Amino acid sequence: MNPPKTKHSPISVTRRSVIAASLIVAVAALLWVFQRGTLMKQEPRTRDFAVRIPVNVAAPETGVVRDSVAVVGLVDAWRDVDILSETTGIVRSVSSEVGERKSAGQTLLKVDDEVAASALRKAKIGQALARRDFERYSNLQREGAVAVSSCEAMKLKLEDAEADLVAAQRRYSDTAVKAPIAGTVTARTVEVGELVQPGMKVANMVDLSRIRIKSSVPEKQVAMISAGMTVRVTTDVWPGRVFQAIVSSVSAKSSRDHTYLVESVMDNPHGTPFKSGMFARTVFLGSKARNSLLIPRQALVGSVRNPEVFVIAGGVAHRVRIVAGAESGSRLEVLKGLDTGDLVVVSGQNELEEGSPVTVKRQEAGR
Repeated sequence: MNPPKTKHSPISVTRRSVIAASLIVAVAALLWVFQRGTLMKQEPRTRDFAVRIPVNVAAPETGVVRDSVAVVGLVDAWRDVDILSETTGIVRSVSSEVGERKSAGQTLLKVDDEVAASALRKAKIGQALARRDFERYSNLQREGAVAVSSCEAMKLKLEDAEADLVAAQRRYSDTAVKAPIAGTVTARTVEVGELVQPGMKVANMVDLSRIRIKSSVPEKQVAMISAGMTVRVTTDVWPGRVFQAIVSSVSAKSSRDHTYLVESVMDNPHGTPFKSGMFARTVFLGSKARNSLLIPRQALVGSVRNPEVFVIAGGVAHRVRIVAGAESGSRLEVLKGLDTGDLVVVSGQNELEEGSPVTVKRQEAGR
């Protein structure tokens, strides 16, 4: 006998349909969440590669480099003289002004000379009397009328009188303060009516027909500098002009900051003269030249002590450390780290990092 068939109620069928639909919705939701998470993880990388930084590049070039040292120097006068009084008295007249040019021996000021002039006249009289006595005794000694010792005493008296005359002439001459050199008056410290004393500074003069340029060179570079070397000189006072000087001396003793004083000399040019105290850029040029790899100075990233550049390869920027040598104008010598076929970023490198995607706007010449 067959068992009776069980009939499902409408309620149980509906429940199974709801459960199945819920499972489908849950699986779909899980798939959506998983795909969204995967896309979000991949989105930054896609965005990174989509944004390319525009840069300009240049290829390293081979050029001639000469060792050189560039430092800032200070211009000094060929001669700088403080003029001191050698007498005591009241200043009676002044014949020099600041900025006035004087020849050697010209009077700058005069001190009261009344006492000195009187002493000079007295010395002249004493010298004349001593000479007369010596001549008379010399004649008498030749005739045998006086002893030789008496004649010698008159000779010593004459020499003493001549010495007094020389001293008196010097004291009188010192009342007129004169220019010891040909040059320009830069200072006058006394006026008419002032009392001056021996050793007191009354004026200053400089001779700027030639100039000295004093430069402090680091100890690592001073070995390449020697007397007679050519020096290229420029200054902001006369932009665009290049002057030439010659090294006259190199100090054998360093200062406390381990720099050595190098002195160069040159004629002061007419029309574009240098003045004492000006700054000047001095470039000491070596005698030997060599062929080296050169890149634009603006491509350098970081400091000269730790030089780096960005090199483009496969559309990506790579940070490369180099060994830098001498500077040649606006270009920098590269001793190690680059090849002639490399492309070096010369503008836009401030936005770059290692591995940054780039687009090359323009390839510039290495010069």
